[in-house]
Amino acid sequence: MRVEVYIYFPFRAELDASPIELELPRGSDVAAVVDALVERYPHIRERLVDDQGQPHRYVSALVDGVSIQFLDRFATKLSPGAVVTLLPPVGGG
Repeated sequence: MRVEVYIYFPFRAELDASPIELELPRGSDVAAVVDALVERYPHIRERLVDDQGQPHRYVSALVDGVSIQFLDRFATKLSPGAVVTLLPPVGGG
């Protein structure tokens, strides 16, 4: 299935496209998007995943405009044509 990925990190300029189109197996989740991005763009690996290959806790994502925090986090299943947005860390006080 095909999904679109938008990335709003400081290194967005280092990537070759926006949005990035990924072809993933049916039933894939948001973690599979991160894995596919790391595979395609190995130079961004340390910014997206930890030493165990898990998405960093500060990486936020939306699926079709809904925060994965309110869904199943990185285990959120994707539908064909889903739009995944990866967001930079946000701080404030």
